[in-house]
Amino acid sequence: MMRALPSPALAFGAISVGGPGDRLPVTRGDRLAWVNRPDGLLEAVRSMDLPDAPGVAYLAGEARTCQAVRGHLVSERGWSRRDVVVKPFWAPGRRGMD
Repeated sequence: MMRALPSPALAFGAISVGGPGDRLPVTRGDRLAWVNRPDGLLEAVRSMDLPDAPGVAYLAGEARTCQAVRGHLVSERGWSRRDVVVKPFWAPGRRGMD
């Protein structure tokens, strides 16, 4: 997704990995936070110095984490819900999402 952005566009992100050896190479100089535990994703997004004008957020991962980050962007940062795209890949105890 980052490669598809035009060069003047900035990308901000928080990516959860199992450990430092699981980080993927990033070719753009964007602002990414690497978090070694999924529990830290919301705090990583909260601590980001995002531009004043909201853009579009793409959230993918565990359903509750996506909901928490969306809640932060909408309630605490004033983003519109339509500017936050959520794709939950799994949810504990949910059939078909485990």
